[in-house]
Amino acid sequence: MNKILRLTFVTLLALVSNMMLANEAYKTLTFPDDNKADNKVGSYAKTWTAKIGDFSWEITNFNNNNWSNWTYIKCGSKNGASIASIATSSAMDKAIGIVLVTIDKITAANVNSISLEVASDAAFSHVKETVKAEKLEKGYMEFKVKAPAANLYYKLVFDCNAGSSNGLVQVSKVAYYEQGKTPTTVDISNTPETAYTVAKAKELIDANEGLATNVYVKGIVSKVNASGFEQYKNLNIYISDDGKEETANAFEAFACNDIGNKEFTSADAVKVGDEVIVYGSLTKYGTTYELAQGCYLYSLNGATTGINSVKVAPKSSVLYNLSGQRVDSSYKGVVIRNGKKFVNK
Repeated sequence: MNKILRLTFVTLLALVSNMMLANEAYKTLTFPDDNKADNKVGSYAKTWTAKIGDFSWEITNFNNNNWSNWTYIKCGSKNGASIASIATSSAMDKAIGIVLVTIDKITAANVNSISLEVASDAAFSHVKETVKAEKLEKGYMEFKVKAPAANLYYKLVFDCNAGSSNGLVQVSKVAYYEQGKTPTTVDISNTPETAYTVAKAKELIDANEGLATNVYVKGIVSKVNASGFEQYKNLNIYISDDGKEETANAFEAFACNDIGNKEFTSADAVKVGDEVIVYGSLTKYGTTYELAQGCYLYSLNGATTGINSVKVAPKSSVLYNLSGQRVDSSYKGVVIRNGKKFVNK
């Protein structure tokens, strides 16, 4: 009996393993890549080579910030329209059925299109098909190749208008799946009621899966940096599970907005010891775990609505008689001002 159980367990493990292998990408590009020592750029108008193992990509008009704490690349410039691309330098020796791109951030209003070109040559002068993204939004962007075949080249093309700022599209991963294999995507979305602890949020960041999804994180404020408040009306809020300040591997809600994604009206709106739930996308900058810029408070000490400012209406000096007619100060008799009656003599 025990032997049968062991055999069944081994068979089950084999099935699970085969399922996982079946869903693995054939090639995956992540950042920083293996060529990071030689491909540092701080511009949105250069071409550089990325490598993972012995496979390489030609990347055009994407900035990697000289790999200074970036685990992604960005394209789209405020200086003018641009066409950015991520192209395989060599042909894929397998038939690729799906190319899956992880879009961490996108300013869709300034992006004309994102598409995948499939060609028979490295120069992409013989494009066999073009697959256009149906939706320009953050998350997993899937391109399905209609006629998969071996020994083809693949180029992702990002057509951007000029933006009000740089970095209109942020990409953290590109995965290529063989024909017949389905990508396994990780959904880390949650609700305010199931908000992640800071410890869990760090664990998810380290796993580096599904991070394009906005999530809720709860914690106790350990530090508030208001250095950018006067200019941007946001706060850098550090939180932890116990409220203690962490000097290493801290967790920060970077450039955080107030409840309802509104600007803060006071630099001391959030204080050390406050309990917060913050909503945004997870990332890491150097050794600091973060909810990235664009995050905002969902709740502050349990309150989910904020009173940014209270204005007291000025008292009126207008007088009315008992018939509701407006009168001046020379009127004699019972008058009404600010809802109250008195005798004007």
